[in-house]
Amino acid sequence: MNFIKRAFLSVKARMGKSLILFTVFLVVSNLVLAGFAIQNVSQKANDHARQTLGVDVSLRMDEEKLMENVAKQREENPNGKIKHPELFADEADQLAKSPYVTDYNYLKSDMLVADDFTPINGDEGDEGVSGAVGGSNSGNMKMPNTFIQGVRSSDLLQDFTDGTNEIIDGRPITSEDTNKKVALIEKQLAEQNELQVGDKLKIQSMDDTSKVELEIIGIYKNSGITDFEANLPAMMHPSNKIYTIYDSTKEMSEESDEKGVSINEAIYYLNDPENIQDFKTDAKKTNIDYDLFKLDAHDALYQKMVGPIENIAATSKMIVYLVSIAGSIILGLIIMLTIKERRKELGILLAIGEKKRKLIGQLLVEVLCIAVLAFGISIITGGTVSQKMGDSLLQQEVIAAEDQQQESNNLGFSFGMMNKQEKDVEPIDDIDVSITSQDVLNLGGLGLLISILSTLLPALSILRLNPKEILLKDE
Repeated sequence: MNFIKRAFLSVKARMGKSLILFTVFLVVSNLVLAGFAIQNVSQKANDHARQTLGVDVSLRMDEEKLMENVAKQREENPNGKIKHPELFADEADQLAKSPYVTDYNYLKSDMLVADDFTPINGDEGDEGVSGAVGGSNSGNMKMPNTFIQGVRSSDLLQDFTDGTNEIIDGRPITSEDTNKKVALIEKQLAEQNELQVGDKLKIQSMDDTSKVELEIIGIYKNSGITDFEANLPAMMHPSNKIYTIYDSTKEMSEESDEKGVSINEAIYYLNDPENIQDFKTDAKKTNIDYDLFKLDAHDALYQKMVGPIENIAATSKMIVYLVSIAGSIILGLIIMLTIKERRKELGILLAIGEKKRKLIGQLLVEVLCIAVLAFGISIITGGTVSQKMGDSLLQQEVIAAEDQQQESNNLGFSFGMMNKQEKDVEPIDDIDVSITSQDVLNLGGLGLLISILSTLLPALSILRLNPKEILLKDE
């Protein structure tokens, strides 16, 4: 009789054991398929997060390393002046030459004093306060009432791209304004001081040792000012925020002299999210001190968004390994017991001249018939199992992430003048798990391997003997 026909008859005759084998294959297939599908979702979530967060990479001070640097200076020279590390525009220019960079912006912020105009919520004729401010020994220091935001291009700022700020007269600041004394002022500030495009305004340093005159090239309207912000003191009022080119106030900086223009942050806009890591790798080859500065591709926000999914992807990977190994062992034991029960049948078939390879073929066909049926059904049920499994794991991870975030919030606070380039995001808490053709191919390959190993190992342990030995052992 043909060994394939014999295999089908054997499966039918041993219906009970075939059902047990089928059930184990079905469970293993569903779990492995779910593991593959969830890992695919993780990759899609990573791509989505990168698209959401944008393709910009920031170069700025690493706060943790700055604290370590300051502590080290204090330890080495307790009475000496603390030297704060600086990032210069010339250094940042090196990264702007990368082929991955499509555009870039520099940010530099200062708190200064209005000279010939009155800030919103500022007292006209205020001459400042006497004494030391911020540990300075300059003597007569004035309280700052104007926030200066130096930029290379105002159009690249989030407040302008999202429509919060809108140019209503004049033009924005561009890279062509470098080395020019230009400014963008808010509508309320312009109206209160009767300023127009083309007029000039003066600002001075807090110690009144230097002044700079800026030409107004544009007036913008901030539509996001809340009632709370409208009542803030002058130094924190949004309308007192003046945008200027990043190097326009370099005369007021103690640090920016012969070394160049210092900046707080450089933002590089890349041509593709996939190039972020390559850009970082190339950037490490420059002479920028990465012991004090860091490249940040919204890494914290990115981790916040995809952290829960990456955790379940790691869990699903572990599930694939564990289920594959445990499933192989369980299937191997079941098949081994089944084959041992059939020792007499195999011995008789060998004794009447059946070839060993055909007997192994029969056993393989029996197992593969059941496996293929289980795999086929798992393709139908796998989608539902994967979705429920993914939802359950993700909700646990999201709850854990929220608890961790709450603990972090309890330990810190934010200041009103935070950099609005830093946006907040919510972790991805909803996924759409679907089975792809690649998942099915992976499952098929893994299932075939498990089936062959589970059958060959116990079968060879018996068929290595001659028919007489097999029949004698059976007695």
